[in-house]
Amino acid sequence: MSALKTHNSEDYLDALVALLPQGVAWSREPGSRLGLLLQASADELARIDATASTLLDEVNPLTTINGLEDWERVLGLPDACLPAGTTLQERRSAVLAKLRDTGRQDLAYWSEVADSLGYTVTIEEHWPFICGIHECSDPSNLTEAEAQQHKEFGYLADPNVRYWWNVIVHGDRLLLFRCGESLCPERLTDWSEATSLECLMRRDRLAHTVLTFDYRSGENEI
Repeated sequence: MSALKTHNSEDYLDALVALLPQGVAWSREPGSRLGLLLQASADELARIDATASTLLDEVNPLTTINGLEDWERVLGLPDACLPAGTTLQERRSAVLAKLRDTGRQDLAYWSEVADSLGYTVTIEEHWPFICGIHECSDPSNLTEAEAQQHKEFGYLADPNVRYWWNVIVHGDRLLLFRCGESLCPERLTDWSEATSLECLMRRDRLAHTVLTFDYRSGENEI
C-alpha cells in the first residue's frame, strides 16, 4: 500500500491565501495580522494532515504506538494471563495474542499464539500402543524417565496418554531494543519466561487434556 500524500504548512498557507477575497483590505504580507492568523491556521492544518497520514499505522496492531492504549482497552488488556507490559514490544505481543484467541485447539493454533508472544515451542502428542496399528518391535514413545514423571497415566499402553500434550519451550523470550519497535527509555535487552503462555494454555486447554511444560536451552539464550 502506497503512503498517503501529505501537505506541509507552506502548502496550506498558499491555499488559504488563494482563497482570500480580492482587495487592499486583505493583505497578503507574511508579517501582517492576517498573515500571522493564516500561518497559525496553516500550521494546525499541516499537523492534522501529518496525524491523518499515520492512521494506517495506528489501525495495525503491528505498527501502532499512539493507538495501542485503545487496542488494549477494546481487548480487555491487561488480564490475568497477559499482565501490563513494560515495553512496546510486550504490549503489542499481548494485543496480537488476544486477537488470535479464536477458540481453536489444534497444535498449529497454539504454535501461532506462542509465536505472537515471542516464544518458539514444539508440542508433543503421545499415543499408546494400539493393536493393529503398531508392531511388536515398535518402541514406546515414552522414555522410562517420562513414564516415571507422569505416573498418573499408569502403564505405557494406558489410552489416557493420548490426552497428554508436552509443550517444549525452546529458550526464554529475548526482547532486543529495535528501532521502530522500542521506545526510550526501554532496556536494550530483556528476558522473560513463558509464564503468559503457560497461563493461556492452561486456562483455555480442552478439559480432558493434561499439559506439561519442558524448558530447554534455545537459540535465544546467551
